[in-house]
Amino acid sequence: MSDPTSAPPGWYDDGRGQQRYWDGTQWTEHTAPLYGAQDATRPYDTAALAGDSSPGSSPYADTTPFAGLPTDGPAGSGGAPPAGYTGYAPFGAAPGAPGAPPEPGGTNVLGIVALVIAAIGFVFAVIPFVQVVGLILLPIAFVLAIIALFLKGRKWPAITGLILSVVGGIIGTIVFAVVALGVFGQIVDSGVIQDEIDRQLEEEFGEPTGPADEGSGEESGDEAGQGQVLAFGETMVWSNGVSMTVSAPEPFTPSDLSAGADQAENIVFTLTIQNDSGENVQPVVFSQLSSGGTEATRIFDVGAEGGQVGIPPTTAILPGESITWSEAWSVADSGSLTMQTAPSFEYEDVIFTNVPQ
Repeated sequence: MSDPTSAPPGWYDDGRGQQRYWDGTQWTEHTAPLYGAQDATRPYDTAALAGDSSPGSSPYADTTPFAGLPTDGPAGSGGAPPAGYTGYAPFGAAPGAPGAPPEPGGTNVLGIVALVIAAIGFVFAVIPFVQVVGLILLPIAFVLAIIALFLKGRKWPAITGLILSVVGGIIGTIVFAVVALGVFGQIVDSGVIQDEIDRQLEEEFGEPTGPADEGSGEESGDEAGQGQVLAFGETMVWSNGVSMTVSAPEPFTPSDLSAGADQAENIVFTLTIQNDSGENVQPVVFSQLSSGGTEATRIFDVGAEGGQVGIPPTTAILPGESITWSEAWSVADSGSLTMQTAPSFEYEDVIFTNVPQ
């Protein structure tokens, strides 16, 4: 009798014209017909069917796996399967049944598409000022992932895409709310709304409402930059001590994760805001760049060498501190550039250029 531990679990010919399941240590009560009794791939033993069971009357008499083995096995089926004997699935066994082949997984193409769109949408959703792209892609990924869950194939891409779309939507909404509140707060603090109210009251009643915002322009320094044109590399200093520098442009090579590189040349600037005032500065930078009379395209690159490029700062700058970041652009002509920018909406825009004045 063979060592019972030498044969893996599976369906085996038990020497009695049927299959029986071997669980690795003993026979079970599960039986099934032999393949040879179901199809024409294994001829019927005509001699055995005629009642002749003498040696040599069956073409399988010498090859039956358990021929000559004791009949006192745990299930009374002829002992354990011999070492090295390969079991097989019973005829008509359902996927997942003992000894049956595993059900093929297959590729869920729609699930993979949903995962890719969700990943791209997630990246854009957490980037201020370009969140609208992410908030468009994430719902699409959500719907595709739901549909993919009901299709054949592996489910993990659809499940992962579904999770990414939900989490990205939540984070993107939070970031959008924070940025929107910050911008609204800057507008309120700058006195723009109050100035408009005063103007409307003055037109209505023919007299000003009083010096409510007197000196506000000097505190914010917004008038100091009005009409200023500087060369790249120079520094603009507003009256309250806040300054901003835009470096000369340098060539930029976008990574495979970039978006926006669609013109003849790609360049990058290094921008720095220095806060030498007595109050915190909340940066809300919205730069605009033209090249040879053509509006440039901003490049967003989360895989750029040295860190992500194109994402403006959102952290408050404390008195005496500074912040530096990079902005990449795709332009038609790097020799004719004009950038309009400012630290926030409180400050009048200043122009940096490399066009001779």
